[in-house]
Amino acid sequence: MEGWMPPHRREDLERVLERLRAGLPVDAAYDDLNAVLGGGSMPKEDEIEELTERFRGNLMILVDHVLEREAGTTEERTPLVERARMLRQAEPEAGVTPLAFLRRLALTAESLLELLLPDEESAA
Repeated sequence: MEGWMPPHRREDLERVLERLRAGLPVDAAYDDLNAVLGGGSMPKEDEIEELTERFRGNLMILVDHVLEREAGTTEERTPLVERARMLRQAEPEAGVTPLAFLRRLALTAESLLELLLPDEESAA
């Protein structure tokens, strides 16, 4: 295995490990994001309700971590935190399907995760 290089820098892996140890639901959040925003089949009606509740809980965990670590800039962080807090307590508006509302939750969670776990290019 001479010349082998790990796919990520040590600092990046340590940061991810720290987040996992702190209870940040990284793997579960990405699995849920894939179920909602991925190119696969649409979640079934009974899955939409379950995913919505999971995202509501995960949003607050992600918000806590974003605020604690002051992830991103204030201009990035503040509107995302406000949106997550609003969506967590909101119900779908008239004319908005439960799936569309779930996607709003998922997109907000994805944006919070991106602040917490920036890709290698922005971390370099």
